[in-house]
Amino acid sequence: MGLAEVAALGLGAVRPAGLSWALLAAFTVGHVAAKVPWYLIGRAADRTPHPRARRMVERARALLAERPQFGTGLLGVSAVTSTPPFHLASIAAGMVAIPAGRFLLLCLVGRAVRFGLLGAVTS
Repeated sequence: MGLAEVAALGLGAVRPAGLSWALLAAFTVGHVAAKVPWYLIGRAADRTPHPRARRMVERARALLAERPQFGTGLLGVSAVTSTPPFHLASIAAGMVAIPAGRFLLLCLVGRAVRFGLLGAVTS
């Protein structure tokens, strides 16, 4: 559990409840905004000068071409559970060129669910 999760636990203690919803939204948007640079780093992966890294990116892209739901599912699971670590899933999403809109939507929904559940534990 990271610092973001510890902070999310406090959302359930906020009164009135409407304020906790506003804080959940702000917290989620801020957290996802912090993952956008990681996604952009992944998008630049094909510019790597290292042949081995380039081959790994191409293999991942080929896998997703065969099974496009795999990347979406993995990113969604990571957004909710942080397994695999969410920042690494963000880099991978960029590497395999998951569209930015889909990336943002999955991240926002997944993180809102995660932080909402954590906040509910303390309410």
